[in-house]
Amino acid sequence: MRRTLFALGLALGLSLAQGLLLESDLVQVLEVPPGGEARGVVRLRNGGQTPLAVSLSLEDYREGQGFLPLGQAPRSLGPEGVRLEATRLLLAPGEAREVGFTVRAPQGLEGTRYVALLLTPEGQGGGQGGGEAARVGLQLVQRYAVLILASHGGEAQIAFTGARFQEGRLFLEAENRGNRYYYPQARYQVVGSGGVVAEGALGTFLFLPGGPKRFPVPLPSLAPGEYQVVVFLDDGAKAYAVRTRLSVR
Repeated sequence: MRRTLFALGLALGLSLAQGLLLESDLVQVLEVPPGGEARGVVRLRNGGQTPLAVSLSLEDYREGQGFLPLGQAPRSLGPEGVRLEATRLLLAPGEAREVGFTVRAPQGLEGTRYVALLLTPEGQGGGQGGGEAARVGLQLVQRYAVLILASHGGEAQIAFTGARFQEGRLFLEAENRGNRYYYPQARYQVVGSGGVVAEGALGTFLFLPGGPKRFPVPLPSLAPGEYQVVVFLDDGAKAYAVRTRLSVR
């Protein structure tokens, strides 16, 4: 079994007072043969000063749509695809603990299927009532979503579908039309009449199979003229490049 870990930020909120810290990568990819099983773990820490209860649950995830009930995403692992070793943890202040999960690949697995593991701190105290009027409170709670991917064979096929210029940044739109995830390093160049005028790294991007992807390309201040913005994607096995014309007036 080959196990690959990489990171993707899917945090839904931020509340340091909650104290929940995730010390594992936010996306875990397990290579699993069809019908086989593989085990993974996530490590949680209570960085607060009071005991913290954390609930664990599973949902589907789709880029551009967010979280869905299990079984609704086209490449979902489904309700039977992941078994959690715990659905609730109680962490003392400063305590760190690992919680395991087992992935069961469907028979005939080809490519990548996935599910989201949601880690949610349980609310401390309920709503406040009494007096002459009811109060409506809004609490921003940190919630982590760990993507769990089960893969076997398959191939990613990236197609670039468009480009938009918005608020000083170029946004490229693409789609993974294959059946396997793609996780490349990305870099860019801005090329003018005299050659390369800017270049840099964009970081890493996860392209889920069957889903869209939209990512920004920061642009420097450019003198009036005609340019080409070239973006390169490379995961060490497969590489892509796309050119976009840019006119600055």
